[in-house]
Amino acid sequence: MKRLTTDAPQGNFETMLNYVYGSGGWAYIRSDGELDGVPLTDWARKQCLLRGCDELPAQTAQEIDETICDCRMDCPGCPVALAYCFACQAVHLRGRLKRYEDVLFDEAGKELLSLDDLRELAVSNAPLTLDDLREMDGEVEKLRGGEDGEN
Repeated sequence: MKRLTTDAPQGNFETMLNYVYGSGGWAYIRSDGELDGVPLTDWARKQCLLRGCDELPAQTAQEIDETICDCRMDCPGCPVALAYCFACQAVHLRGRLKRYEDVLFDEAGKELLSLDDLRELAVSNAPLTLDDLREMDGEVEKLRGGEDGEN
């Protein structure tokens, strides 16, 4: 299996799956066609202004976010509010998936734990014995990158 999240997408498919991302609690667009790393709130405000929307007097990212979220409820067909909603959804889902993938894959994308390994761990209800624990000694350090716990 290959990871889906990356901070350096290559090609159309990886770019599509990682086009919006979160940083510092805010959503960003990889590129708006002119600039890279554009805050989603800036993009949305620009789109509203280009469409002549007078409902967006907001200036700060927080105000823009609140206004567009309200707009989504008041004007469910607004294309900017819809795109904002889709992007926010993608950012949250990508962030959650990335946390799992960071456990399953190393930085180069090599699988550390397979789905079969996870299934085996999930269905094993038997408590670990002292022998099991002794056999596992050092396994966590190996997963972190060092044979003897060294990084």
